[in-house]
Amino acid sequence: MNTTTTEMAVAARPCPGPSKKQLVKAKARELAERGMATAEYAVGILAAVALALVLIKVFNAGGFIDTIFKLIGSIFDKILGWLP
Repeated sequence: MNTTTTEMAVAARPCPGPSKKQLVKAKARELAERGMATAEYAVGILAAVALALVLIKVFNAGGFIDTIFKLIGSIFDKILGWLP
C-alpha cells in the first residue's frame, strides 16, 4: 500500500464545481421544461372538457336512458333466471 506523493496530491485536490456556462445551460433547460409542463396541462384540460361535452351530449339524448334501463333490466332478468 505504497502511494506516491503525486497520487496523494491528486486525491487531496477538491473537486471543481460546475462552471458558469453549465449553470446557465441547466437554468435554461429547467425553464424550457417548465413551459412544456404548462402546455401539457393545457392539452389535458382541453381533452377533459371535450370528453365532458361528449358525455353531456350522450346523457341528454332521449334514447340513452331507455337503453340503459333495458340493459339493466335484462341483466337482472338473467341473474334472477339463474336462481332456483
